[in-house]
Amino acid sequence: MTRIALLLISLLLLSGCATKPPWEQTDPEQQATAYANLGMGYLDEGQPQRALREFRRALEVRPRHPRALHGMALALQQQEEHQLAEDYFKRALRADPTKTVARNNYAAFLFEQSRYDEARRELERAVQDVNYLNRSQLFVNLGYVMLRLDNTTAATDAFNRAVILARNEGRSSPSAHRELLSIHFQQGRLREAEQQWQILRNLGVRDEPTLQQALLLAERTGNQREQQYIKELLSTASNNPDPAN
Repeated sequence: MTRIALLLISLLLLSGCATKPPWEQTDPEQQATAYANLGMGYLDEGQPQRALREFRRALEVRPRHPRALHGMALALQQQEEHQLAEDYFKRALRADPTKTVARNNYAAFLFEQSRYDEARRELERAVQDVNYLNRSQLFVNLGYVMLRLDNTTAATDAFNRAVILARNEGRSSPSAHRELLSIHFQQGRLREAEQQWQILRNLGVRDEPTLQQALLLAERTGNQREQQYIKELLSTASNNPDPAN
């Protein structure tokens, strides 16, 4: 075979490879991860059907890929395929029991199904992951579940842990402070409730339910100046979105 013929064959082979995405020229793990990441991107854009296609491609390469299994669960949940979504959540956690983000999302799925005790079990395991970057939110979620289970003491403990962890993470937890304000007020612990309201006030929380709770507190304590301040905020709350989460 001539040198020119060999060169032409080489060019054809290179051309054939160039038509493939870069990740298809790598090992199966990297290939599956690339497809899974692409699927998650489609999920973020609100395109669950396209996401499912990429997750299935990942699972064709690696049937137990945790991120792809987790993505399948999330996409199917968005499409209200609840039984299929649960199956994939379980498969994702079997593939990688340490995947805390999947466990938290599975707990949220169970919460939406009003399966509160099952959600509690998942979250109690999730909060044990001390390396999870947003661990404070796990405790907030656990607190919500405990409230649904009528365990106010455990809910209070969870929200307090969330506040401490959020501070250590360099952030705040308005959600935890809101719930603590409500709990302390309902229990007649007015001084503690006032402390929570002052924190929320300093954080710039202005949503109507929180302001209504704070107004009830100010009325209970007879703080007329605070009552006037909150009423002024309430008069404009509908036109000013809450800047805090």
